[in-house]
Amino acid sequence: MTDSTSIQALVNQRYHMLFLDVKAAQASLLNIDKPTLSVIEIEQSKTARSLLRVEKQAIREKDLNQKQTLNFLKENLDRLNLKIEQRLVEELKNTENLYQKIVGVDASIPELLDFLSAKAATISRVETLAGQIPWFYQELLKVANQPKYRRTDSKGKTILIDSLRVALNMFGIENLNPVVLSLAIRRWLPQITDPYPKIKNRIWEEALATALSAKRLAPLYDVNEDNAFSLGMLHVIGTIVVVRLYFRLFDTVQREALVDAQNQQLHEQHNAISRLEPSGEFLNQLIDKYALAVSADLIKMMDLKRIFIADAMQEVANNAPLAEITPLALILTQAMGYSRYRLLKMNSLINVDEAKTYVASLGLPKGALALLKTTDIRTLNLVVLNK
Repeated sequence: MTDSTSIQALVNQRYHMLFLDVKAAQASLLNIDKPTLSVIEIEQSKTARSLLRVEKQAIREKDLNQKQTLNFLKENLDRLNLKIEQRLVEELKNTENLYQKIVGVDASIPELLDFLSAKAATISRVETLAGQIPWFYQELLKVANQPKYRRTDSKGKTILIDSLRVALNMFGIENLNPVVLSLAIRRWLPQITDPYPKIKNRIWEEALATALSAKRLAPLYDVNEDNAFSLGMLHVIGTIVVVRLYFRLFDTVQREALVDAQNQQLHEQHNAISRLEPSGEFLNQLIDKYALAVSADLIKMMDLKRIFIADAMQEVANNAPLAEITPLALILTQAMGYSRYRLLKMNSLINVDEAKTYVASLGLPKGALALLKTTDIRTLNLVVLNK
């Protein structure tokens, strides 16, 4: 592999570990150069005395039994995951179901996003559209009443925002695109992903980091900033779908396999299947294979009239050569890469030399890195009007 290909593979591998469990990823990195001890070596290290031949043989047998058990579990997990992927592929063909049921995109979201891009946009019309989204009012008030946006009266007393219109006016038309998108993404995030409970946090971090990076890159390519931000946020919608489907299908297929093993009186297999848990490694493989294409399909279904991002998302999903893609697609590609680097850096999962090589492989335009280094990728940092 070339240096560029190898460093990108390394970063993707580290990011996959981070996606599942930051502590496990950090522990894995610390132990990467340490030799893996066998059960025999571990047992032998516990005592200073010489083991008798019979004791050594017992440990070898224990090691062999553990390997056989793990292999048996892996065989059953592989069969389960094969069935899960087959069903997932079938589910992914029904884009309308993914849109309406799996993610649950409210019909008014695309219309509201389009309207916010219009020069004639008014708060009164935004209020009407936003009022058609059942959850929007309460979620916006939560944001408006956060300490960093809190307003006080002349006596220093906190002013509680309890009106949709007041909250909308507080942020202003120019800030509402990121507000709507961020609230929508948070609404769509998968909630139950045990044994990897932090996956929803990782998806959110990736969405926000990519969107903010894309917005910062946009002027360098003479691309609309709202379009770049919107694409950066919405590119994770396919990941949301794959994650939701994988955990749902795992439960279903596992239950079916348990019933089948019980009916056939396969007690050892029934016991093995009952011990299985969702595979993070396999989930990452599914995301790599299907998520971007699903994002392209769902963004296309949104049928946005003023936010022109569908074609760029399709280019990225098709893995088109960088020399042949449009500026917006290139922005997304670079923002995705840069955000992964920053998230790894924040979690101490990439060293200085690796970072330099990786960032250089992204092909960022002149001046971009200086801008991106000063970008806070963890918060929207909205400017509140009339505070």
